[in-house]
Amino acid sequence: MGALALVSTTLASAVANNGTFTVNYPSGITQARLLGCSGGRMIVNNDLGYDEGASGFTAVYGASNITVTNTTGGALAAGSNLILSFGENTRDGSYNVPVRAAAPVALTAATGTASDTIADVGAAFTQTTLNNNFKSIATKLNQVLTALEASSITT
Repeated sequence: MGALALVSTTLASAVANNGTFTVNYPSGITQARLLGCSGGRMIVNNDLGYDEGASGFTAVYGASNITVTNTTGGALAAGSNLILSFGENTRDGSYNVPVRAAAPVALTAATGTASDTIADVGAAFTQTTLNNNFKSIATKLNQVLTALEASSITT
């Protein structure tokens, strides 16, 4: 089960507790589609998450836009980036908004030759074997980081 609607917006001005702001319906979504839904989620600056309700936010679905009331207990700062999810019937049925983290910096291994095998160093190890192992690990980790970014899991 996914969200019925997902909206991203940046606040032009601060919104006090119990203050309101409006967002447009996403393309293809109308008031009739969202009336009666609950279980939404609001993410502020890809960090703080609030559930729809008395201690997060409430939504009123108007004819042309959605009026959102801030019930977080604090102000939402001007310039805050919000992701609003309007769910189906319960929080468990709602789309849980992804929060993407910045990817760590790629590793650089200055020496060695990468492969798909980590060699056993053994009792009589060589510097070449160690360098190759570190190069292989760094290369694989960088491939994982690239895949996470390509999948929009990290930025």
